[in-house]
Amino acid sequence: MAGKSPFLCYLTIDGLDRLTDQRKLIRLRGRIHAAARVAAEGCPTTYNATDSALTIGIQGPDAQERVNQLRTAPSELMTKHGWTTRDEPR
Repeated sequence: MAGKSPFLCYLTIDGLDRLTDQRKLIRLRGRIHAAARVAAEGCPTTYNATDSALTIGIQGPDAQERVNQLRTAPSELMTKHGWTTRDEPR
């Protein structure tokens, strides 16, 4: 497994089902996805979406730092909409 890090950290954003306007929800999911790509900076990522939550995984030796960066990026959106975040141990 040369060149690849086994470290993978996850962040889940819950509460997306509280937003009833589908257009806004699509735009907000897009903003979160863009923030995840910026935080990952080319590291491998995973992305799982349900009606109520998004789980984003980032792989790399500094994966936890990148997840922390992701957590702070959409913090205003999370506060405004009452979303919560949680780390997913893996």
